[in-house]
Amino acid sequence: METQRKRIIGVTGGVGAGKSTVLALLREKFGADVFLADTCAHELMEPGTRGLEQVVQALGSSFLAPDGSVDKKALAQRIFHDKEALRTMNAIIHPLVWETLGKRAEASGRSLAVIEAAVFDTAPDGLFDEIWYVYADPECRIRRLMESRGYSREKCERIIESQASEEEYRARCSRVIDNSGSALETEKQLKEILCNEIC
Repeated sequence: METQRKRIIGVTGGVGAGKSTVLALLREKFGADVFLADTCAHELMEPGTRGLEQVVQALGSSFLAPDGSVDKKALAQRIFHDKEALRTMNAIIHPLVWETLGKRAEASGRSLAVIEAAVFDTAPDGLFDEIWYVYADPECRIRRLMESRGYSREKCERIIESQASEEEYRARCSRVIDNSGSALETEKQLKEILCNEIC
């Protein structure tokens, strides 16, 4: 019996677009293993990890708590006021994130592995079969943020404007998932994309 080829898909999209809905559908309906780049980055800053060790070597230990863990408030203050420190930390952590997630995706026993990240600019060539952009129209995103997080319309608009533009997302991604409608409509799109290969 022929072994099913593993597919590794990247998923991205702006705040309020509903990436978590798409990830849940991929996990629950299509059996995907789902990995989050942000969670991995936090793990790599835990005490005893290669990531934290390298960041401390580069930036010093002023943001460490007495127990050796990261004082998140102190680190946030440091990188907010020192953009070079932020660039240095990202230059260390981002490659480690992709290395770690690439290994986890390859080691997955599932035929579909999904990696969610805010940006894929630093991802190594050849890691992904495709990168998907989860899209929702701006009014839909604003409504979701106001309902789920209690934000004002003005705050929603500021956050959306601070992120990559629609054109930038579309230029970077190989496929668009329109998540403006119901979860059922989104599931139908995913089924059309995936079922020829994994269902």
